[in-house]
Amino acid sequence: MDKKLFLIVFPVVFTANIFLLDFNTTIIAMPAIIDEFDLSLKLASWIILSASIVMTALLMPIGRMADLISRKTFYIFSLILALIGIIFASFATNVYILILFKTISAIGTTGTSIMMFVIVTVTFPKKYQGLGLSIITTSVALGMMITPFIGGLMLDNYGWRYAYRIIGFLGIFTVLMTFLFVPKMEKLEVDRHSLDLIGMVYFIFIMTLFVFIINDPISFGFFSILHFLMIIVFLALIFLFYKHEKKQTQPILNFYNYKKPSYLWGSISRMTGFVGFSVLMFLNPIFLQKIIGLSETSVGTILLYSGIGTVIASSISGRLSDKFGHKIFTVTGMIFSASANLSLSFLANNFNLNIFTILMFINGFGIGMWMAPNMSAVLSSINKDQYGSVSAYLNLIRNVGTTIGQSFAATILVIFLTTGPITAQLSEINSNSSDEILSLFINGWRTTLIISSIIVFISSFASFKTK
Repeated sequence: MDKKLFLIVFPVVFTANIFLLDFNTTIIAMPAIIDEFDLSLKLASWIILSASIVMTALLMPIGRMADLISRKTFYIFSLILALIGIIFASFATNVYILILFKTISAIGTTGTSIMMFVIVTVTFPKKYQGLGLSIITTSVALGMMITPFIGGLMLDNYGWRYAYRIIGFLGIFTVLMTFLFVPKMEKLEVDRHSLDLIGMVYFIFIMTLFVFIINDPISFGFFSILHFLMIIVFLALIFLFYKHEKKQTQPILNFYNYKKPSYLWGSISRMTGFVGFSVLMFLNPIFLQKIIGLSETSVGTILLYSGIGTVIASSISGRLSDKFGHKIFTVTGMIFSASANLSLSFLANNFNLNIFTILMFINGFGIGMWMAPNMSAVLSSINKDQYGSVSAYLNLIRNVGTTIGQSFAATILVIFLTTGPITAQLSEINSNSSDEILSLFINGWRTTLIISSIIVFISSFASFKTK
């Protein structure tokens, strides 16, 4: 294998971790930002929510545009735009300016997140694509473990404004590495007049509505008339979008791809896999702190083992899938993950920390086995002129699956806590609560994990059906 390929992937890996560092720094810095600008929790949530809306709504439009422009140029432009947003956010004089520049940064981050996978897919030979994707997923898993610590360290020593500037400086270094190491990629002959602008507008409205329906940021209430109206409009837009895209020669979302088994079943596996994974990662920190009474440090250590499992499996599954095919890794990985979810649900009344930690490791290992081969299976089924839009599509599935999983977990938990003869608020529950109150949470937690394990088993079945 040509060693230059590792130089190509190095700035890509560095870029991924810079944006993970930015995200985790923002999360940890929220209390300081709230205090500095004297914010309500609802207004402060828009610092994160605005970026989520942008990244979900613009993934497919930006992915389609990435297929029409020089790929290296598009990558560098997106990276610079993201860094401008981060650096200018550090000079914000009020929360609205901060939200504005974090939104601009999110647009650039969306472009780079798409192009990271495109660069590997285009520059790596077919027999090494699994390895290239594995390098990215492994580095992201490592970044998810390390960047919260680095972000906390910067915030403790320099504050959030200087932390953003340090991230911006590191990003400039990444731009230089991209100029030096990433080669010019084949420029595709695509008719720019075929750009589906109407489809893009449809998609932006659909995904924006989706985020509002799931998160309810304006607090309409999930059972309010306005919320039901949003759902009706959402479904109507999906129907109109489908009818429009079927008529396009170069659609933003190519429904013809779903006729390909690898694309269809790989997409179903990806969606259900991330739904199940996000349920686990959302619920377990709450369970460990509220019910078991562990400290935040102890919880972080347990979750670290899940990340270690992901890193170990990701580092080998992509390369081996180039030799043996993706199916054995995607199917086995999801079986590991589903089995871990199901086993965890039986630990509530007879909790054992060692067994819990081992099961979290197994779950992370299963996710790591599955991620890169799943992406490789989908990307191998499409033509080169769709790499940008389909890479965006894969990121979109991850975002949507994660959002659905977290919303599903929260909804089930709230139902168990508030609809029985005894009710309780989550904020009132701790390890010293009465047995009746604790059982409400435990029953909701167990039920959610059992359902999530079924969802992940569906992902395993979908992986088996993938050609």
